[in-house]
Amino acid sequence: MKKLLLILCTLLAAPVLRAQQPEKNILGVRAGAEIAYIRAWGEYVHGTTEPRIGFRFAVTDQILLWQQIPLYVETGVHFVSRGGRHAGTSFRPMYLQIPVMLTYRFRLGRQFRIRPFAGAAYGIGIGGMARTAEDWIDLFGDSGFLRRSDLYMLAGVEASFRRVCLRVGIDVGCRNLLPGEIPTPLLPSGLSQFHSRSISIALGYDF
Repeated sequence: MKKLLLILCTLLAAPVLRAQQPEKNILGVRAGAEIAYIRAWGEYVHGTTEPRIGFRFAVTDQILLWQQIPLYVETGVHFVSRGGRHAGTSFRPMYLQIPVMLTYRFRLGRQFRIRPFAGAAYGIGIGGMARTAEDWIDLFGDSGFLRRSDLYMLAGVEASFRRVCLRVGIDVGCRNLLPGEIPTPLLPSGLSQFHSRSISIALGYDF
């Protein structure tokens, strides 16, 4: 009888134990707003542009590193609109980002999670224009004045209830986006450094 009760308890507890184990792979989507600006300095100027509201859409993949610990590496693809505003000109570059981040899922109750994350991302400019009062000017390519590639440091936190989540993060561009002398009247003379910055707020869903 004791053996029968022990087997019955083990069978009943097995689904609970499986539910408490971290998921091995979590796919998700995120979409929201990007509050972007540019930090610039040079011989005669130092400061930041006015912020510009862009957008972020992401497909994410969280991969469990250890079976019993909810520590994940997160990657995916992010489509991001960044830039800033200066002297009547709106800079509107668009990038594809590929992040690699570490994230830990803290469990608060049965359905609620807090998930800080930090890492890096590589971004490639896929298009973008500078809008002036008179014209649109290409930011990349032969006629542009910005480098296409950038490297970012990322950090933030995400709160989730069941499968729905709210995410807040910051991106700090590490690479100077100016290739050399500036062949454009849109930026001040003597400018030598041009670095992207942004704060993002997004809603998401994990499958």
